[in-house]
Amino acid sequence: MKKILLGLIISGIFIGFILYKIDFVAEFHKISANISYDYIVLIIFSQLMGLIIFSYRWRSLLESKILFKHAISSTFIGYAANMILPARGGDLFRVFYCRNETSVAYFNLLSKLFIEKVIDFIFVVVMGMASFFIINFIKGDHSNLSVYIISSSILFGMLFSLYLLRFQNELIKKILSKLFSYLKKEEFYKNHIESHITDLESFLKFKKFIRLLILTAGSWIFYFTNYYLIGKTLGLDISFVECVFFLFCGAMSLALPSAPSGVGVFHGAIISGFLVLKKDSAMGLIYATALHMSSFFIVTFTGLIFYLYWTYRRRHGFKKNKQQELN
Repeated sequence: MKKILLGLIISGIFIGFILYKIDFVAEFHKISANISYDYIVLIIFSQLMGLIIFSYRWRSLLESKILFKHAISSTFIGYAANMILPARGGDLFRVFYCRNETSVAYFNLLSKLFIEKVIDFIFVVVMGMASFFIINFIKGDHSNLSVYIISSSILFGMLFSLYLLRFQNELIKKILSKLFSYLKKEEFYKNHIESHITDLESFLKFKKFIRLLILTAGSWIFYFTNYYLIGKTLGLDISFVECVFFLFCGAMSLALPSAPSGVGVFHGAIISGFLVLKKDSAMGLIYATALHMSSFFIVTFTGLIFYLYWTYRRRHGFKKNKQQELN
């Protein structure tokens, strides 16, 4: 309850500050004549394709212990739930769905969910840094040296951590075991952390890592495209590389507690990206609003359809034996 309240307060602060600083209605009227609806179908397609590839990656993480139709259904329902539930509750609902449709234990599902978030975080950070470097290189602006130093340090730290997890896994487990033993939390370590460390080592094996990386890239390319198409719809002068940077900003906003679907915090992150690239912050608010609304309606609507079908199947006894479905 405290986390939910904190998220609502933070979102409220962001919304209040944005509305105080920017006249949204006036700015929207300025660009209303340039709005084109020619890209609507492509926007819907890119949003849905990103989630479909994401679903296939989720099935790969579960080592095909779930049918593809259930992977898709759980993903769409989970993402829709994230739009209306606080604290990324949709991710936990996805775990609940998969537990009901497979024989995979809750803890293993949570472990795979953790790995999924690690993959996405690494990919988004690397793409965000790369896009920022390219944008400034094209502009000939090398004044943001501190940003490059910080970004490079973060990237080095991430790569070094992955190296340790892959090749020094037993050493890490020994160190953590002693640390939690000193803190008198041995049971917590054994039950909630140790298996995650082991799973990460398995995931980082070359074949698995490359496969998941390709699927991750495919999914995010569609998300990048979605950002670009929405910019074109609004008639904004935004390059594809800049869209990658804005998606990075939006993704990083998820690290902050906020109201459901990141309202307020997401908008603030996108506006910050516009300011960093020395673009009009008012246009950033309109862009962020369009991104948020399109994602909300597309994902929530499709997720609702999957949820209604899932509940219909369960209520009418269409749930088959899990093992028979997989064979």
